[in-house]
Amino acid sequence: MKIFSYIAALALSLLPLCSQAGVIYTWHGTNDETPYGMSLELEVDEAVVRDGTLNYYFEHFFSERPPAGGLINFRYAVADGYGRVNWSLQDGGYESKVGYIDLQLSFDADGYISGSIYLNSGETHLYMESVGRTFTVIDTNSDYEMIEAGCPWSRPEPCGGATGYIVREGVEIPGEVPEPATLALFGVGLLAAARLRRKPA
Repeated sequence: MKIFSYIAALALSLLPLCSQAGVIYTWHGTNDETPYGMSLELEVDEAVVRDGTLNYYFEHFFSERPPAGGLINFRYAVADGYGRVNWSLQDGGYESKVGYIDLQLSFDADGYISGSIYLNSGETHLYMESVGRTFTVIDTNSDYEMIEAGCPWSRPEPCGGATGYIVREGVEIPGEVPEPATLALFGVGLLAAARLRRKPA
């Protein structure tokens, strides 16, 4: 009976890691195309996910803040010539006080997103769209030359080509290595099973 107490305690200790203000979806690349090293995270209201769609457009100037409208936050990062462009709605979001957000998204029951995403801070932009569940980066760039991402200013064509999925946190993608937390829980389960088998009758 003690083993079940240990498992319950472990599960409770992991709860703070799982508690978020909204539902988080993250980018999982499936090829080695530009921009290299891109990361994207969208945090949306759970009601929007239940509804199945998010149609969000906002154009702003100066210090005006975007309305909620189902979008809680996004975090976009990509390597540039000076380190990384780190762009987050809640961290101020816009360097130039001029920008656009255009999200036309659908959420499926398996935890995947499809649709189109356009983010523009006035200094950095990202445009991507999907065919089915597979997103392709059409173009991304920054006023700070994105050499490490494979997108120097001398590049003749738009910086894009990367493909991938945007998936709800915790959903396993076929062929991917599980998250460390998933592996830890799996390991605890194996230990519990082994201990129960060795228990004398």
